[in-house]
Amino acid sequence: MWESLTMLRRPSPGEQRDLRLQVLRLGSMVEESLCLARAVLAGPNLELAPQVRLEDNRIDRLYKDLEERCLFLLSHRRSTQQETRRLIVYLQAIRDLERIGDYCKDLSTTGERLLPYQPLVVRDDLLTMLDRSRSLLAMALEALSCHDASAGQRLIALDDLVDQDYANIYEQLTKGHQLQSMSREAVVLTALASRSLERLADHAVNVSRRISRGATGAGQS
Repeated sequence: MWESLTMLRRPSPGEQRDLRLQVLRLGSMVEESLCLARAVLAGPNLELAPQVRLEDNRIDRLYKDLEERCLFLLSHRRSTQQETRRLIVYLQAIRDLERIGDYCKDLSTTGERLLPYQPLVVRDDLLTMLDRSRSLLAMALEALSCHDASAGQRLIALDDLVDQDYANIYEQLTKGHQLQSMSREAVVLTALASRSLERLADHAVNVSRRISRGATGAGQS
């Protein structure tokens, strides 16, 4: 669909504005998916998990479209250095957002399998970890919206709390008295959910770090 555009001209302000808005739309969809996954994990809520899977399909379609647009603009437009950095930031950010969407789907599937064991002994700790991860995602999207180069540092303290939550839940599942009160399947599934949240938070931090590097002209990773 993009081949019909005139090649080797500067990206128009409208193209750049629309791309930015669509990247933020992807982030909004991922955030909504995480909210639905939370409701499934809080349990009991059987009807929301299929919604998360449907939302993930929509996220994947938009991600592929945005990836195609970014790659087209990088290869068929005469962009300034700043514009090129911004396109690379968008390209990397949407990949992180797509992965967060995948983790939301994993969380909802795990939540479905945990329904027979609700309420979990560590449910409050798990939901606290999820809420902190969601805050990280919201802060990353705000940074993406404002191209805030300082956002990465502000997210580190909250990400440290998520890591502490993960270590605390793991400790309870492997060494605490909860181990005796939970079935083996419930222990394994809860460990998987906490691991998904830890990785989800890391991807949210990645988004803000990429924005910081793109805004300052630092090397991309």
